[in-house]
Amino acid sequence: MVRTLLLLLVLSVLEVTGGRAAQAQETYKFMVPPWQRGQEIDDIRRLYRPMLDYLSARIGAQIVLVSARSYEDAIDYLATGRVDFATMSPVPYVKAQAMNPGVHMLVTELSWTEDHSARHDSYLGMLITLKSRADIETLQDLKGKSFAFVNRDSSSGFVFPTAVLARNQIDYSTFFSKFDFLGSHPRVTDAVAAGSVDAGATWDYNLAQATAKHGNIFKVISDVAIPNLGIAIHPHLPAEVAAKIKEALLTIDTTLLVGLPTAGYVERPESFYDIVRTVVEMNIH
Repeated sequence: MVRTLLLLLVLSVLEVTGGRAAQAQETYKFMVPPWQRGQEIDDIRRLYRPMLDYLSARIGAQIVLVSARSYEDAIDYLATGRVDFATMSPVPYVKAQAMNPGVHMLVTELSWTEDHSARHDSYLGMLITLKSRADIETLQDLKGKSFAFVNRDSSSGFVFPTAVLARNQIDYSTFFSKFDFLGSHPRVTDAVAAGSVDAGATWDYNLAQATAKHGNIFKVISDVAIPNLGIAIHPHLPAEVAAKIKEALLTIDTTLLVGLPTAGYVERPESFYDIVRTVVEMNIH
């Protein structure tokens, strides 16, 4: 009788501890940078949830979404390993890699062409104003006007636009009557739409969203092709997990990406981002 009770007790303990072990699941943190600010965090989580649920099932682990408050935070979080992997635009990625050479781009995003007939591995940074501004047609027409950038670490919201200006012998720091950093792309297009600034810098995905929000009121003064965003990882992410994530993203059903600024993923070599490194160096000096 005593032996039977002891056996039942042992089996009970094993069942409880085994259940706890089965419930214990590795958790990885996935970061979204602040280019989306202007959207509610619940909306961002809703848009990314299908993709993250799919990845979670493929790697057998929980994935938690982390939203960076600033580009500086995004760079720091990835470089220091506060997050395991992240969607990163090219300039913050290059800066995070400079801080931690172990950081690397796992896959590069693909973007739809405007008519959704093809996908490509770059996007457009744009300098925009309102169609009603007949006095602004060229870059030179921006002289003495007010201008909105996103952030000094934003690829299309500052680094590439200022490189375009520099290529046209324009020093942004003295060219505009005033310029501001508004922190996100939606804030830039909202400011241009409201007329609180004369022009601003953004990217094609945000311009499409702003057009849906405000109407067909914007025009592009100049644009520049930029290597696409991608999914970058910190070196502490286990190699086998990274391999599963890469395989999953390269074969993902695009219906899981509806509402996101990506039409799929492709693998590109590190040299694909060399132009970004060159432009960042130009910007520093």
